[in-house]
Amino acid sequence: MTTTLTGIEPIPVEYVLGIAQTKATDAQRRPYIDLIERWGDEMNCADEARRLLRQLREGQEIDTRKMPCEFMARYRQPEVAEQLIEIVRKIDAVITSKQEHWTWAHVMRVMIDEGIILKTTPNRFDTLICSMVPTRKSDTVRKHGDYAYLMRQKDSWPFWTSQPHLNPDLAAARSICNQIALEFAPILTRTIRLEL
Repeated sequence: MTTTLTGIEPIPVEYVLGIAQTKATDAQRRPYIDLIERWGDEMNCADEARRLLRQLREGQEIDTRKMPCEFMARYRQPEVAEQLIEIVRKIDAVITSKQEHWTWAHVMRVMIDEGIILKTTPNRFDTLICSMVPTRKSDTVRKHGDYAYLMRQKDSWPFWTSQPHLNPDLAAARSICNQIALEFAPILTRTIRLEL
């Protein structure tokens, strides 16, 4: 039996799902999951509830109006945030296709050095990326690349050596970071040029 207030429409379950998709962690999504499960039980819609919860697991998305505090203020503005998410999804496609030697560790380093995000941990970076790329499974980002090596470098990536005879690993990492920074170029405040 459901009780409704006179003149007030019930909240659609899709609305609840939409809010749940903007939450970054399982703990933040839990109350919405419980609500959808309870709705399924009480309204005799268990199959629909399972479908919605499956959709939630596969399609968690970040809310461009409420970007996490790890993003610098410029990248929390909805118009810029939308562009940023599209760029991250393009980068994900390149990483997934393995057409380049890009890793998420390189992406994190570029995003920190270019002032897109504050310095963060690989675990938190994983959560941020997974919320921007709903098809990306949790833990895959933080396990993709040598975060320790790239974050140990004291200078920003543009100041790393480009001379392979001095340090081949660092020169290769610099080249990869340059390619990734070019993807972010439309939303950066400084000009990025392709290094040859």
